[in-house]
Amino acid sequence: MATLPQSVYKYILNHTKRRQVVVIVLTLALLPLAPIPLEIQRRILDEAIAQKDADLLLRLALFYVGALILAAGLKFMMKLQREYIAAGLVHSLRQSLYHCIYTVTPPSHLTQKGDRIDEGAVVAMLTSEAQKLGGFAGSAFSGPLLQVGTLVFVLGYMFWIEPLVASIALALYSPQFFIVPFAQMRMNMLTKDTALTVRELGGFIVDNAEHALVGKEPPVQYLSLTDRILSLRKRFALTKNAMKSINNFLIALGPFGVTVYGGYLVIQGETEIGVILAFVSGLERLGGPIRELIGLYRDVAFARIRYGMLLDATEHTPMSMS
Repeated sequence: MATLPQSVYKYILNHTKRRQVVVIVLTLALLPLAPIPLEIQRRILDEAIAQKDADLLLRLALFYVGALILAAGLKFMMKLQREYIAAGLVHSLRQSLYHCIYTVTPPSHLTQKGDRIDEGAVVAMLTSEAQKLGGFAGSAFSGPLLQVGTLVFVLGYMFWIEPLVASIALALYSPQFFIVPFAQMRMNMLTKDTALTVRELGGFIVDNAEHALVGKEPPVQYLSLTDRILSLRKRFALTKNAMKSINNFLIALGPFGVTVYGGYLVIQGETEIGVILAFVSGLERLGGPIRELIGLYRDVAFARIRYGMLLDATEHTPMSMS
Protein backbone atom coordinates (compact mmCIF):
# COMPACT_ATOMS: atom_id res chain seq x y z
CA MET A 1 0.00 0.00 0.00
CA ALA A 2 1.34 3.42 -0.94
CA THR A 3 2.26 5.70 1.95
CA LEU A 4 3.16 9.36 2.25
CA PRO A 5 6.70 10.50 1.36
CA GLN A 6 7.92 13.83 2.72
CA SER A 7 7.53 15.74 -0.57
CA VAL A 8 4.21 16.37 -2.30
CA TYR A 9 6.02 16.33 -5.65
CA LYS A 10 7.54 12.94 -4.86
CA TYR A 11 4.11 11.56 -4.02
CA ILE A 12 2.66 12.93 -7.26
CA LEU A 13 5.52 11.54 -9.32
CA ASN A 14 5.32 8.11 -7.67
CA HIS A 15 1.66 7.73 -8.65
CA THR A 16 1.42 9.57 -11.99
CA LYS A 17 4.86 9.20 -13.58
CA ARG A 18 3.76 7.80 -16.95
CA ARG A 19 0.98 10.30 -17.52
CA GLN A 20 3.23 13.16 -16.42
CA VAL A 21 5.70 12.16 -19.15
CA VAL A 22 2.89 12.24 -21.73
CA VAL A 23 1.76 15.69 -20.57
CA ILE A 24 5.34 17.05 -20.64
CA VAL A 25 5.86 15.75 -24.18
CA LEU A 26 2.62 17.42 -25.32
CA THR A 27 3.71 20.63 -23.59
CA LEU A 28 7.10 20.64 -25.30
CA ALA A 29 5.40 20.11 -28.66
CA LEU A 30 3.10 23.07 -27.96
CA LEU A 31 5.76 25.62 -26.96
CA PRO A 32 7.32 26.34 -30.40
CA LEU A 33 3.87 27.24 -31.74
CA ALA A 34 3.53 30.24 -29.39
CA PRO A 35 5.43 32.85 -31.51
CA ILE A 36 4.18 31.60 -34.90
CA PRO A 37 0.94 33.68 -34.93
CA LEU A 38 2.97 36.79 -34.04
CA GLU A 39 5.35 36.31 -36.94
CA ILE A 40 2.50 35.61 -39.35
CA GLN A 41 0.69 38.79 -38.28
CA ARG A 42 3.87 40.79 -38.82
CA ARG A 43 4.45 39.32 -42.27
CA ILE A 44 0.83 39.86 -43.30
CA LEU A 45 1.16 43.59 -42.62
CA ASP A 46 4.75 44.23 -43.66
CA GLU A 47 4.95 41.88 -46.64
CA ALA A 48 1.62 40.66 -48.01
CA ILE A 49 -0.38 43.88 -47.54
CA ALA A 50 2.51 46.29 -48.09
CA GLN A 51 3.40 44.54 -51.36
CA LYS A 52 -0.25 43.91 -52.30
CA ASP A 53 0.53 40.20 -52.72
CA ALA A 54 -2.80 38.34 -52.51
CA ASP A 55 -1.23 34.90 -52.96
CA LEU A 56 1.16 35.46 -50.05
CA LEU A 57 -1.72 36.76 -47.94
CA LEU A 58 -3.73 33.59 -48.62
CA ARG A 59 -0.77 31.31 -47.83
CA LEU A 60 -0.05 33.12 -44.60
CA ALA A 61 -3.72 33.00 -43.63
CA LEU A 62 -3.90 29.24 -44.23
CA PHE A 63 -0.68 28.71 -42.30
CA TYR A 64 -2.08 30.78 -39.43
CA VAL A 65 -5.27 28.70 -39.26
CA GLY A 66 -3.27 25.48 -39.45
CA ALA A 67 -1.07 26.58 -36.54
CA LEU A 68 -4.16 27.44 -34.48
CA ILE A 69 -5.76 24.05 -35.17
CA LEU A 70 -2.57 22.18 -34.26
CA ALA A 71 -2.19 24.18 -31.04
CA ALA A 72 -5.84 23.58 -30.12
CA GLY A 73 -5.45 19.84 -30.64
CA LEU A 74 -2.33 19.65 -28.49
CA LYS A 75 -3.96 21.73 -25.75
CA PHE A 76 -7.02 19.47 -25.76
CA MET A 77 -4.92 16.32 -25.31
CA MET A 78 -2.76 18.00 -22.66
CA LYS A 79 -5.75 19.18 -20.60
CA LEU A 80 -7.43 15.78 -20.88
CA GLN A 81 -4.31 14.06 -19.54
CA ARG A 82 -4.17 16.58 -16.69
CA GLU A 83 -7.74 15.72 -15.70
CA TYR A 84 -6.90 12.01 -15.74
CA ILE A 85 -3.88 12.70 -13.52
CA ALA A 86 -5.97 14.71 -11.06
CA ALA A 87 -8.67 12.05 -10.79
CA GLY A 88 -6.16 9.24 -10.35
CA LEU A 89 -4.16 11.12 -7.75
CA VAL A 90 -7.24 11.83 -5.61
CA HIS A 91 -8.04 8.11 -5.66
CA SER A 92 -4.47 7.12 -4.70
CA LEU A 93 -4.22 9.76 -1.98
CA ARG A 94 -7.44 8.62 -0.33
CA GLN A 95 -6.17 5.03 -0.34
CA SER A 96 -2.86 6.13 1.21
CA LEU A 97 -4.53 8.26 3.87
CA TYR A 98 -6.94 5.48 4.77
CA HIS A 99 -4.02 3.10 5.11
CA CYS A 100 -2.09 5.50 7.38
CA ILE A 101 -5.09 6.43 9.53
CA TYR A 102 -6.99 3.18 9.92
CA THR A 103 -4.68 0.32 8.94
CA VAL A 104 -1.34 1.35 10.42
CA THR A 105 -2.63 2.98 13.63
CA PRO A 106 -6.17 3.23 15.03
CA PRO A 107 -7.61 6.77 14.93
CA SER A 108 -7.77 6.93 18.72
CA HIS A 109 -3.97 6.67 18.83
CA LEU A 110 -3.30 9.44 16.35
CA THR A 111 -2.27 12.78 17.77
CA GLN A 112 -1.49 16.15 16.30
CA LYS A 113 0.39 18.52 18.61
CA GLY A 114 -1.09 16.77 21.63
CA ASP A 115 -4.71 16.84 20.47
CA ARG A 116 -6.68 13.79 19.41
CA ILE A 117 -7.56 13.78 15.72
CA ASP A 118 -11.23 12.95 15.65
CA GLU A 119 -13.55 11.84 12.88
CA GLY A 120 -14.13 15.43 11.74
CA ALA A 121 -10.47 15.86 10.84
CA VAL A 122 -10.40 12.45 9.16
CA VAL A 123 -13.44 13.34 7.03
CA ALA A 124 -11.80 16.63 5.98
CA MET A 125 -8.57 14.87 5.00
CA LEU A 126 -10.27 12.12 3.01
CA THR A 127 -12.66 14.45 1.17
CA SER A 128 -11.93 18.11 0.50
CA GLU A 129 -8.19 18.15 1.27
CA ALA A 130 -7.47 15.12 -0.92
CA GLN A 131 -9.62 16.62 -3.70
CA LYS A 132 -7.71 19.92 -3.66
CA LEU A 133 -4.33 18.17 -3.82
CA GLY A 134 -5.56 16.05 -6.72
CA GLY A 135 -6.55 19.13 -8.68
CA PHE A 136 -3.04 20.51 -8.25
CA ALA A 137 -1.37 17.27 -9.40
CA GLY A 138 -2.57 17.57 -13.00
CA SER A 139 -0.47 20.68 -13.68
CA ALA A 140 2.25 20.19 -11.04
CA PHE A 141 4.97 19.62 -13.67
CA SER A 142 3.51 20.63 -17.02
CA GLY A 143 1.94 23.87 -15.76
CA PRO A 144 5.18 25.70 -14.92
CA LEU A 145 6.85 24.21 -18.00
CA LEU A 146 4.10 25.50 -20.30
CA GLN A 147 3.94 29.01 -18.85
CA VAL A 148 7.69 29.55 -18.47
CA GLY A 149 8.29 28.04 -21.89
CA THR A 150 5.69 30.34 -23.46
CA LEU A 151 7.33 33.36 -21.84
CA VAL A 152 10.75 32.28 -23.08
CA PHE A 153 9.61 31.65 -26.65
CA VAL A 154 7.52 34.82 -26.96
CA LEU A 155 10.13 37.05 -25.29
CA GLY A 156 12.86 35.44 -27.38
CA TYR A 157 10.93 36.25 -30.53
CA MET A 158 10.36 39.83 -29.38
CA PHE A 159 14.06 40.36 -28.59
CA TRP A 160 14.92 38.91 -31.99
CA ILE A 161 12.63 41.37 -33.76
CA GLU A 162 13.27 44.57 -31.74
CA PRO A 163 15.49 44.20 -28.61
CA LEU A 164 14.96 47.72 -27.25
CA VAL A 165 11.16 47.56 -27.30
CA ALA A 166 11.30 44.06 -25.80
CA SER A 167 13.50 45.38 -22.98
CA ILE A 168 10.94 48.08 -22.18
CA ALA A 169 8.15 45.50 -22.07
CA LEU A 170 10.20 43.25 -19.77
CA ALA A 171 10.98 46.17 -17.44
CA LEU A 172 7.28 47.01 -17.12
CA TYR A 173 6.43 43.45 -16.13
CA SER A 174 9.38 42.72 -13.82
CA PRO A 175 7.95 44.26 -10.57
CA GLN A 176 5.48 41.37 -10.41
CA PHE A 177 8.27 38.94 -9.68
CA PHE A 178 8.94 40.81 -6.42
CA ILE A 179 5.35 41.52 -5.43
CA VAL A 180 4.02 37.97 -5.81
CA PRO A 181 6.41 36.14 -3.41
CA PHE A 182 5.85 38.77 -0.70
CA ALA A 183 2.05 38.52 -0.95
CA GLN A 184 2.18 34.74 -1.24
CA MET A 185 3.97 34.30 2.08
CA ARG A 186 1.14 36.18 3.75
CA MET A 187 -1.49 34.09 1.95
CA ASN A 188 0.30 30.85 2.91
CA MET A 189 0.03 31.62 6.61
CA LEU A 190 -3.64 32.56 6.30
CA THR A 191 -4.41 29.40 4.30
CA LYS A 192 -2.83 27.12 6.89
CA ASP A 193 -4.59 28.87 9.77
CA THR A 194 -7.93 28.62 7.95
CA ALA A 195 -7.55 24.91 7.17
CA LEU A 196 -6.61 24.10 10.77
CA THR A 197 -9.53 26.11 12.12
CA VAL A 198 -11.97 24.40 9.73
CA ARG A 199 -10.67 21.05 10.95
CA GLU A 200 -11.21 22.18 14.54
CA LEU A 201 -14.75 23.24 13.67
CA GLY A 202 -15.47 19.84 12.12
CA GLY A 203 -14.06 18.12 15.19
CA PHE A 204 -16.27 20.22 17.46
CA ILE A 205 -19.41 19.21 15.56
CA VAL A 206 -18.46 15.51 15.59
CA ASP A 207 -17.41 15.46 19.25
CA ASN A 208 -20.57 17.08 20.60
CA ALA A 209 -23.58 14.83 20.86
CA GLU A 210 -26.64 15.85 18.86
CA HIS A 211 -28.80 16.32 21.99
CA ALA A 212 -26.27 18.86 23.30
CA LEU A 213 -26.73 21.11 20.24
CA VAL A 214 -30.31 20.74 18.97
CA GLY A 215 -32.71 23.46 20.10
CA LYS A 216 -30.05 25.54 21.81
CA GLU A 217 -28.13 28.69 21.00
CA PRO A 218 -24.77 28.13 19.25
CA PRO A 219 -22.06 27.43 21.85
CA VAL A 220 -19.36 30.05 22.45
CA GLN A 221 -16.68 27.75 21.02
CA TYR A 222 -18.64 27.30 17.80
CA LEU A 223 -19.16 31.07 17.41
CA SER A 224 -15.49 31.72 18.16
CA LEU A 225 -14.35 29.25 15.50
CA THR A 226 -16.72 30.55 12.81
CA ASP A 227 -15.75 34.15 13.58
CA ARG A 228 -12.08 33.26 13.25
CA ILE A 229 -12.68 31.53 9.91
CA LEU A 230 -14.53 34.61 8.64
CA SER A 231 -11.73 36.92 9.75
CA LEU A 232 -9.05 34.73 8.14
CA ARG A 233 -10.93 34.55 4.85
CA LYS A 234 -11.46 38.31 4.76
CA ARG A 235 -7.75 38.90 5.29
CA PHE A 236 -6.94 36.32 2.62
CA ALA A 237 -9.35 37.98 0.15
CA LEU A 238 -7.82 41.39 0.83
CA THR A 239 -4.27 40.16 0.20
CA LYS A 240 -5.21 38.14 -2.88
CA ASN A 241 -7.20 40.88 -4.57
CA ALA A 242 -4.62 43.58 -3.78
CA MET A 243 -1.98 41.43 -5.45
CA LYS A 244 -4.23 40.74 -8.44
CA SER A 245 -5.07 44.42 -8.89
CA ILE A 246 -1.41 45.45 -8.92
CA ASN A 247 -0.50 42.65 -11.32
CA ASN A 248 -3.39 43.44 -13.68
CA PHE A 249 -2.36 47.10 -13.72
CA LEU A 250 1.21 46.21 -14.67
CA ILE A 251 0.03 43.75 -17.33
CA ALA A 252 -2.22 46.44 -18.85
CA LEU A 253 0.60 48.99 -18.71
CA GLY A 254 2.85 46.85 -20.91
CA PRO A 255 0.94 47.16 -24.22
CA PHE A 256 0.44 50.90 -23.61
CA GLY A 257 4.16 51.50 -23.12
CA VAL A 258 5.08 49.44 -26.16
CA THR A 259 2.46 51.15 -28.33
CA VAL A 260 3.65 54.64 -27.36
CA TYR A 261 7.36 53.94 -27.76
CA GLY A 262 6.86 51.71 -30.81
CA GLY A 263 4.65 54.37 -32.38
CA TYR A 264 7.45 56.90 -31.89
CA LEU A 265 9.89 54.55 -33.67
CA VAL A 266 7.45 54.10 -36.56
CA ILE A 267 7.07 57.89 -36.88
CA GLN A 268 10.86 58.21 -36.94
CA GLY A 269 11.06 55.50 -39.61
CA GLU A 270 13.12 53.19 -37.40
CA THR A 271 10.70 50.25 -37.45
CA GLU A 272 7.56 49.00 -39.20
CA ILE A 273 3.95 48.96 -38.08
CA GLY A 274 3.83 45.15 -38.34
CA VAL A 275 6.53 44.89 -35.69
CA ILE A 276 4.46 46.98 -33.27
CA LEU A 277 1.35 44.89 -33.95
CA ALA A 278 3.36 41.73 -33.27
CA PHE A 279 4.63 43.22 -30.03
CA VAL A 280 1.19 44.25 -28.82
CA SER A 281 -0.13 40.76 -29.62
CA GLY A 282 2.95 39.27 -27.97
CA LEU A 283 2.33 41.23 -24.79
CA GLU A 284 -1.24 39.97 -24.71
CA ARG A 285 0.18 36.46 -24.97
CA LEU A 286 2.58 37.21 -22.12
CA GLY A 287 -0.23 38.42 -19.87
CA GLY A 288 -1.88 34.99 -19.79
CA PRO A 289 1.27 33.03 -18.83
CA ILE A 290 2.18 35.61 -16.19
CA ARG A 291 -1.25 35.28 -14.58
CA GLU A 292 -1.02 31.50 -14.83
CA LEU A 293 2.44 31.48 -13.25
CA ILE A 294 1.16 33.59 -10.37
CA GLY A 295 -1.71 31.14 -9.92
CA LEU A 296 0.66 28.17 -10.14
CA TYR A 297 3.01 29.72 -7.60
CA ARG A 298 0.05 30.09 -5.27
CA ASP A 299 -1.15 26.54 -5.96
CA VAL A 300 2.29 25.07 -5.26
CA ALA A 301 2.47 26.90 -1.93
CA PHE A 302 -1.04 25.79 -0.95
CA ALA A 303 -0.39 22.19 -2.03
CA ARG A 304 2.74 22.02 0.11
CA ILE A 305 0.83 23.43 3.08
CA ARG A 306 -2.04 20.95 2.68
CA TYR A 307 0.29 18.01 2.14
CA GLY A 308 2.37 19.07 5.14
CA MET A 309 -0.76 19.12 7.27
CA LEU A 310 -1.59 15.58 6.15
CA LEU A 311 1.93 14.51 7.09
CA ASP A 312 1.58 16.21 10.48
CA ALA A 313 -1.54 14.15 11.12
CA THR A 314 0.21 10.83 10.37
CA GLU A 315 3.92 11.55 10.84
CA HIS A 316 4.30 9.41 13.95
CA THR A 317 2.73 6.33 12.36
CA PRO A 318 5.21 3.64 11.23
CA MET A 319 5.31 3.81 7.42
CA SER A 320 6.87 1.29 5.11
CA MET A 321 8.03 2.80 1.84
CA SER A 322 6.73 -0.08 -0.25
